[in-house]
Amino acid sequence: MYRAFYCLGFLFSISLNAQTSNVVSWLNTNAIVIEDANPDAELVAFTQNEPQGFKEARIYGFGEATHHAKEFFDLKAKFFKYLVEHNGVRIFIMEESYQAEQAINEWISGGPGDKASLIKNFRHFLWRTTEVADLLEWMRNYNQGKPREAQIRFYGIDNQMGDDINKRLRSYVQKYNINIDENLLAAADSCSVAEYGHVKIKEWAKKMQPKLQQLTQLLEQDSTRLKAANANEYIDMMRGLGYLEDYTAYISWPAADVRDNAMYENVLKIMNIEVPDSKVFIWAHNEHINKKDLGMTVPSLGSRLKEHFKDDYYAMGFDFGSGKMLGFIIKNKQVLGSEYRLLDKPYNKTYAETFFQALPDIYFVDIATAVKNPEMKKFFGTKMKQLFIGGPGFDPKDPKFFSRKYEETYDGIIFLKKISPSVRQKQT
Repeated sequence: MYRAFYCLGFLFSISLNAQTSNVVSWLNTNAIVIEDANPDAELVAFTQNEPQGFKEARIYGFGEATHHAKEFFDLKAKFFKYLVEHNGVRIFIMEESYQAEQAINEWISGGPGDKASLIKNFRHFLWRTTEVADLLEWMRNYNQGKPREAQIRFYGIDNQMGDDINKRLRSYVQKYNINIDENLLAAADSCSVAEYGHVKIKEWAKKMQPKLQQLTQLLEQDSTRLKAANANEYIDMMRGLGYLEDYTAYISWPAADVRDNAMYENVLKIMNIEVPDSKVFIWAHNEHINKKDLGMTVPSLGSRLKEHFKDDYYAMGFDFGSGKMLGFIIKNKQVLGSEYRLLDKPYNKTYAETFFQALPDIYFVDIATAVKNPEMKKFFGTKMKQLFIGGPGFDPKDPKFFSRKYEETYDGIIFLKKISPSVRQKQT
């Protein structure tokens, strides 16, 4: 009996190795090589072999397998520049706050200041890097001398921050002499400064949300006059109130579904503000941009975008094999510090384990093209693990995985054999 089981196991191993060999052979022949991660270098092979589905998309969601990798940031910058110059993308949307938009848009449109001071506007510290700062500088240079409608515009869609929106509201009310009761403005103050665990959230939110809605209604009632004075400023303030409502809803129930639904709604609002048929680049984590779910049957931003826009939305995932990564030292839910941690090789039974065996160091696979091959369809249609690394960074003692089928999750995948930490931008 033991010999029979051994023989079956041996034959299964041979079959599995043959399948892996076929997949690796296909990747070596058909994957589009990305020459390097230099954000300023041309995508030579990609330009010559751009997949039709990618070319015809209108909304591009570019993920990252961890928030802390230099190469992911540089490659996303590289593809964003390509899409601006070749595919007409002008809208840059980030997993970041609404509050960061104004200063960034002023600067990339030619305003005073420098990138080192500008970077402080990011509420997520993840983006305060030289890679992101350099990309903003590229946007500024690109916008120089162009009319407003031809310029790149920056937007944030995250609902995890409420700070300063109340101050903008008070300033706007004073500037345009809007008759609003102080109690309503005080409610906006309360929402803007509220923090997790510092109020009896559910009871507080039930009281605050109607007041925020009343503020919105009062501005809407005065919209003719306010739009005539400055339409862009009115639209921006209305968006700000919307984000404050989103923030209030999120801290009352800080669930992934609440957050991703708010980000989805904010993308739609931004696209309505811009010119018809705007082309958009979205910079966020893999879990937000993927077209399936958040690894827990919760609809992601990307799954909502795919349902709404169909093939106009292209979900680009990132995966990797090894590298040095940031990880936070956390004890009793308190961050005690950070350190760099190493991953020497891909984990077993992951897609990365097979990807790692292909020859190129960095390459792109369009999954719709790949699954025309029976071996690749079986590979991408098989549920395997993907390493999940969120804001807290990498912990080799307690790695997190989601099991998924890449054919259902991404339209394209960019794989890197090795990654390194992003570089903190010195601030002035």
